[in-house]
Amino acid sequence: METTTVTKLWNRDFSLVIAGQVISIFGNMVLSFALALFVLDISGSAAMYGLVSGLPYISLIILTPIGGIMADRLKKQKIMFWLDVSTTFIILLYMMVSGFLISDIPTAILIVIVKLLALNAIQGMYIPAVQAGVPSLVPSDKLTSGNAAVGIVNSFSSMAGLSVAGVLYGRFGLFPILAASAICFAITAVMDLFIRIPFKKQDAAGNVFQLIKSDMSLSVKFAVKEKPILAKLAFIIFLIITLLASLLIIGLPVLITLHLKLGMELVGINQSFLMLGGIIGGIIAGIMGSRLTLSRSFLYIAVSCILLTSIGIVLIIDVPAFFAYIIMTISGTLVLVTMQICNTAAITFVQNVTPSELIGKVLSILMIVPFIANALGMLLFGTLFEYFAGIPWIVIFVTAILSAIIALFSCRFFKKL
Repeated sequence: METTTVTKLWNRDFSLVIAGQVISIFGNMVLSFALALFVLDISGSAAMYGLVSGLPYISLIILTPIGGIMADRLKKQKIMFWLDVSTTFIILLYMMVSGFLISDIPTAILIVIVKLLALNAIQGMYIPAVQAGVPSLVPSDKLTSGNAAVGIVNSFSSMAGLSVAGVLYGRFGLFPILAASAICFAITAVMDLFIRIPFKKQDAAGNVFQLIKSDMSLSVKFAVKEKPILAKLAFIIFLIITLLASLLIIGLPVLITLHLKLGMELVGINQSFLMLGGIIGGIIAGIMGSRLTLSRSFLYIAVSCILLTSIGIVLIIDVPAFFAYIIMTISGTLVLVTMQICNTAAITFVQNVTPSELIGKVLSILMIVPFIANALGMLLFGTLFEYFAGIPWIVIFVTAILSAIIALFSCRFFKKL
């Protein structure tokens, strides 16, 4: 990995990247969550909510590897600028056409899916540029702290976005959310113009398709053959996210609105507290710094899986709806604390063992794994919560047990590192 010339963590360019992330992710979360809530609101179907939440991950899965190649071969700040500009125009286009095309529910849902596919395609190319740029912007001995900072601001922006989305949608509908998101991405695009990320041009031979094939083959070979621990890490992450993260993303809004019969504003508050868990987890990871190792991180998830059973318990026993809501929120927040700690440890590990010329491509491949897991998990849990609508606690208990078993197994495996 190439050495960085910066001497402090919060230098000018890293601070600009972080500030841009705060605004961009806020706008993205406001928009994405509001559109999903819009579908749940007009359809009243858990399965449809899961479909709309999971299907757009297809574009993330397809475009993220291309984003990784772009991050290694093009100037990262230019990638970020043009993607933010594109997002702004897509939102404005949606605002112009949606009012004329939502005369019926199926059409409205189709438009939402198309919008989320486009938004996720852009995010798939944006995320690798940010992650691949971090090692060049912070001192090597503060890489864990830099990744933790990125995780903290991502969680904070997501928390604020989810809270605002729930409140705005519950009171004013979808249009104010679209306007706020467009403004956020426009501001971020302007900020991108002032970022300077070190760039080393790589040799390119052949056309774009040959280049993509060559770079992808090189990255897969590195992750599977040269560093097989990365492939094993990806498989464990896939299992955990398919079960645990997807349960929270799909299950809690469904349980709050359809089972507890509470309002959309409380869904936004619940999801905001989940993101607060991500902030706390990022802070803990940053404080631990180099002491945070992959070998122990998955033990935290095993503990959180045990705590997750409290959600199933309050669904079985007869308790007031708001009390059950509080338990769900606390449990979900604790789960996000542990997942953010593990995420920071995993990203830092990958960055440390990957050569600088491969970071963007390797990270993009590993990023596909959570996207696939989220897509499958959302479709799975949307269907499960609809099928087991009368006894949703079964889904909670089985998921908690399976996730805890996987986490304990992976913790023993990574002790060898």
